[in-house]
Amino acid sequence: MDREEVALIRACQQGSEDAFRDLVERYQRRTYWIAYNMLGNYDLAADISQEAFLRVYKAINRFDITRNFYTWLYQIVVNLCIDHMRKESGGRAKRLDDVAEPPDPDARPMDAGIESQEVREAVHEVLAKLPHNYKTVLVLRDLQGMTCEEIAEVVGANNATVRWRLHIARKMFKDAWEAKHPAGAEE
Repeated sequence: MDREEVALIRACQQGSEDAFRDLVERYQRRTYWIAYNMLGNYDLAADISQEAFLRVYKAINRFDITRNFYTWLYQIVVNLCIDHMRKESGGRAKRLDDVAEPPDPDARPMDAGIESQEVREAVHEVLAKLPHNYKTVLVLRDLQGMTCEEIAEVVGANNATVRWRLHIARKMFKDAWEAKHPAGAEE
């Protein structure tokens, strides 16, 4: 963590609402997009992101300043998403190959061209079929750009397990995509 972030966390631990607001502003977009990419619903992603920050607010006094705040926050977001998907019995995670960098959070699918919306929806359908533990590593690595080491800390697994799950997840996604969209077919 950088010094500014450590100072923000310490100020939060001392009760500074301004410091907490700064911390939220620093990570709000990223937590929102993790939730969106896992759940595929703009409103639900906003709710999950808000719930994650509420949990951070309640637990900030117990946060160990030697830990990585970013990883701790993402772990909370991912766990909230997984809990929601379990409750919804197979929930819906979205988007994969069509995202090079996080889009504007104010943009809605109707803001994009019809073709990209159709591709996005097709990707959502395929990604939604992946088991949660594979979907999670795929979203965190390929969409959020986290390292396998960071993902391991977030999901509570070792680096080798994360790399194996990522390998399997990519293969599962590719196989499901190709079954739905055979080579040579119009998309």
